[in-house]
Amino acid sequence: MIRKKAFGVPIAVVSVDEALDGDWEAHRHEVDIVRVPNPPVERWPELVSAGFFPKPQVVVWRAATAGSEKEFLDGLPSKDRRNVFAARRRVVAGGLRFEVLPVSPALLDAFLPLYESQVARMRHGWAVATEHRARILDSADQYFAVCVWDGDDLAGACLNLQSRDKDEVRARFSAVVPDHREAGLPRLLYLEVVEEARRRGFGWVSLGSDPNLYGHIVKPGLFGFKSRLGFVAVPSHFVDPGSGSDQADRIVGLSALTDPSFVLAYAEGADGRPQRGSALRLEMFSSADQLDLRPYSPAYLTSVRLHHLDALSLENPR
Repeated sequence: MIRKKAFGVPIAVVSVDEALDGDWEAHRHEVDIVRVPNPPVERWPELVSAGFFPKPQVVVWRAATAGSEKEFLDGLPSKDRRNVFAARRRVVAGGLRFEVLPVSPALLDAFLPLYESQVARMRHGWAVATEHRARILDSADQYFAVCVWDGDDLAGACLNLQSRDKDEVRARFSAVVPDHREAGLPRLLYLEVVEEARRRGFGWVSLGSDPNLYGHIVKPGLFGFKSRLGFVAVPSHFVDPGSGSDQADRIVGLSALTDPSFVLAYAEGADGRPQRGSALRLEMFSSADQLDLRPYSPAYLTSVRLHHLDALSLENPR
């Protein structure tokens, strides 16, 4: 067993045999997650019986651009369409304007302070775009930016990478000033990315990839936000063959995770065994006896299950 901290979360990395033999409830004051990297598929049923959930390490969020904006919006639940229209009314009333621009040093000079400020408010934030500034500029001809201006001030922007090989535009980095974030501007920003991708002849838009543990680097609310925009989470290896690995996680504590936290596990097949396919189910962990699971229940998931964990802290175990 190897114990480590990944961005502040205590994890025990174990083999399949260690996972099956261990009394992991006894370690819940020491770690939040017990993880088996790349477990053989034939051992998955044993791991499931021991409380582990085989899952893709990374999920990618994708949506088809559809034939028109109306067709895309018609695919959203009625409440989410109304939210889009309400946000657009607020944008018009506020005098904001959208603009598509090439990525340039001047644009990054305006965008990165906004982006860094947003990342700094995150518990486990990582300013990737700042670190990759030179790489972004080296590939600037493959990018475009959707920007939102409040007068002469940048209110929000999304930097997008184009891939003709994948027939995809990927929203790589985005940021919105806090006041406009609360008014629903991020939703409109991504919809403008979809519109521009459609105009450029792309069939797909991706909102990027997430590590498959919601409650750590990425928060549960982000899952709901992307789902309500019409995007679907799929294992990364279905988009980039050979790119994704698998894990089997058992969550035993929430000391450094949000409450609730969840993973997207491989769904079970007709034989009741987890299948390494595109179908996923959501395994939610919370100290609450009851939890409204509707925000985490998009139609593409096969099921959503709630697992109760006693509220424990590494600093104050009981």
